[in-house]
Amino acid sequence: MIGEEILSELMILLITGLAALVLTLEDWRGWLLAWALMGAGGGWLLQQTPGVPGQLASIQVLTSALLALLLYLTGWQARKAAPKTLTSRPPVHWRFRALAALFFHYLARILAARFPIPIAPAPILITTYTLIGIGLLIATLGRSPLQVGLGILTMFSGYGLFYFSVQDSLLAIGLMAGMNLVIAFLTAALTLVRQEASA
Repeated sequence: MIGEEILSELMILLITGLAALVLTLEDWRGWLLAWALMGAGGGWLLQQTPGVPGQLASIQVLTSALLALLLYLTGWQARKAAPKTLTSRPPVHWRFRALAALFFHYLARILAARFPIPIAPAPILITTYTLIGIGLLIATLGRSPLQVGLGILTMFSGYGLFYFSVQDSLLAIGLMAGMNLVIAFLTAALTLVRQEASA
């Protein structure tokens, strides 16, 4: 029991660190790799949650991998024509962004302790609040459509973790995966449109 709690705590910190990397890195390939690993970590966290079917964890991992692949192919296509469209100098220094990610993680712990939701375990709540906060920060501070889209997908990943832990309806889970796919396609389209405008 104590070993599982330590593993859950380490996974929460790993997911938070990966989300913070999406926020602080300046290379688009680093964003996508960190985001895909964050999705895999979320799947592992769901796997360890009692009462959650193992298929849901697989859906979380596969969805993250497919979306990261789609966005990587988009970034690769945009990089060939106009590399400046993917990355630009961030308006806020990386140290401030890392500090803001730590603040959101601390705030998530406080919210999960003060206002627990009985139907969801604490590790899921902490990760959900952290990902929603960091995703909002990524979307707000992002200077390219790819990074803004990753911020929105990070928020949806946080909400998806919570939703998958309390709901096992395949229709609802399919709708959430479809929403993530629509956001990824919109992100890809906006990235390519910006690349054409910059060329």
